[in-house]
Amino acid sequence: MKRIMNIALMTAGLLLSAHSVMAADSEASASLVKRGEYLAVAGDCSACHRNPQSGKPFSGGFAIQSPMGMIYGSNITPSKTAGIGNYSLADFTAVMREGKAPGNHFLYPAMPYTAFAGMSDDDLHALYSYLMLGVPADDHAAPETSLPFPFSFRPVMFFWNMLYLDKTAVKGSDAPAGSADRGEYLVKTLAHCSTCHTPRDGMMGEESAHFLGGGKVGSWTAPNITPDVHSGIGSWSEDEIVTYLRTGALHGKAIASGEMGTAVQNSFSHLDQSDLQAMAHYLKQVPAISTTDRQAPAQAPQPTPISAVETGMRNTIEDYVSGKEMSGAQLYNGACAACHAADGRGTHDAQTFFPSLVGSSAVVSPDPSNLIMTIAEGVNRNTAEGHAFMPTFKEQFTTEELTKVANYVSVTFGNPAHVITEADVKQTLQGDSGSWLIRYAGVMAWCGIAIAFVLVLWVIFTLRRRRA
Repeated sequence: MKRIMNIALMTAGLLLSAHSVMAADSEASASLVKRGEYLAVAGDCSACHRNPQSGKPFSGGFAIQSPMGMIYGSNITPSKTAGIGNYSLADFTAVMREGKAPGNHFLYPAMPYTAFAGMSDDDLHALYSYLMLGVPADDHAAPETSLPFPFSFRPVMFFWNMLYLDKTAVKGSDAPAGSADRGEYLVKTLAHCSTCHTPRDGMMGEESAHFLGGGKVGSWTAPNITPDVHSGIGSWSEDEIVTYLRTGALHGKAIASGEMGTAVQNSFSHLDQSDLQAMAHYLKQVPAISTTDRQAPAQAPQPTPISAVETGMRNTIEDYVSGKEMSGAQLYNGACAACHAADGRGTHDAQTFFPSLVGSSAVVSPDPSNLIMTIAEGVNRNTAEGHAFMPTFKEQFTTEELTKVANYVSVTFGNPAHVITEADVKQTLQGDSGSWLIRYAGVMAWCGIAIAFVLVLWVIFTLRRRRA
């Protein structure tokens, strides 16, 4: 009887111990998933992997325009038929660090694995746990990326990776909150700032010598964010950098639109204050790079008052409606002054906020891309600070009218020397076609194949003649 009781007690003890272990594992998994969710936000994963039809953040299908062609974000839900449900942790790590999916399927660097490669093992494990356990599976099949030859031959990325992929871990994942080391880790890995803000060479690899010195993202320009006073953000305080990252607006200096607006809405505005401070602290310490960006005059010229704008008679009612005969001043005062004011200084009070154009980075920059694109595509950004909205004008204005408005804003509220032409507007709207090597890669590849074919025929012909 005593033996039976001892066995029963031992069994109960084992059961309680197993239950405790299971409870501890469950709590650990929940904590890991929660941490992974934060990392997914910090990495802005939903920006490229969102389904544009359903709005689901990870089910894929978002189209990314690259110099090589259209690239589609993949489904990264745990679906076993359309997503990454069959990925092991090792598979996931290979994707993030090597840009290589199972089956030696090479990815294009539109997926910023060149930045994610520096993530810590613990962070990769947490992110994997979240995607597998915290995201609902969605069997939506994202469109296949099909680029023209030679980019369609994915093994060529093996050689590109040899040149540009650095898998060295970035220190600082567990650095003290708010520290520059923690900021460096975030900037270089999860936030992947260099993907847009570092210029690229002819092979579309980042020019590490000009780290964060500014780059092109399609029709937009990602500005210099090094601490250079004249061409970077050297005049910004750390608090101002934090404000911009959290809200997307820094009155009289910058407004986040385009891809940066998306990053603020989906990612930066949701990060811990300490992480934003860490990023700001680090950005103030990177080597300053001097470029020609944002060299504004000491004082912007006075704008043309509404009362002084010409109001001559027009030939037909269509001239009034279309704006064909209107000057840039008239178009601005009709379409923009209600929010940005006739003097371009906007409004900033407790009830409303319309940004100042005077001093704005997009306005004072000699590169007109961001000013043109902001007018064309507008702003539509949601954060805890509220909804920032500016309508798109690319459907309302003709190219000529858009040029008039952009030029008026540039020379009136920025620098009189920064004249914007219709050719500037057309080139910007068309987008960056990449380097000459990217543009003519297909032609060069086919020419190379043709030359190789001719050489093979010549060798065969020569050998046959010698045998004869």
